[in-house]
Amino acid sequence: MIGKPKFKLDDKVQFDIVDNRDFPNEKYTLKGTVYIIDAYGTFEQNEEPSYDIMVESGDYPIGYPCLFKHIIESEVSKC
Repeated sequence: MIGKPKFKLDDKVQFDIVDNRDFPNEKYTLKGTVYIIDAYGTFEQNEEPSYDIMVESGDYPIGYPCLFKHIIESEVSKC
């Protein structure tokens, strides 16, 4: 719900991403820690809270840790 985020700072969470640019149609699961909470959404959307998540592990082929920004609440779940 907008203004009432479901997760708190330092919560361990996970989310999926699909990278259609570098790896078409590949889905990856990432796990990390809530780093920043945008309780009222962002400039991109204001329908639900979003989170910046410091990702510590996952199957996406990048170096970790890595900050992923503006992940909407409906795409995030607790680990």
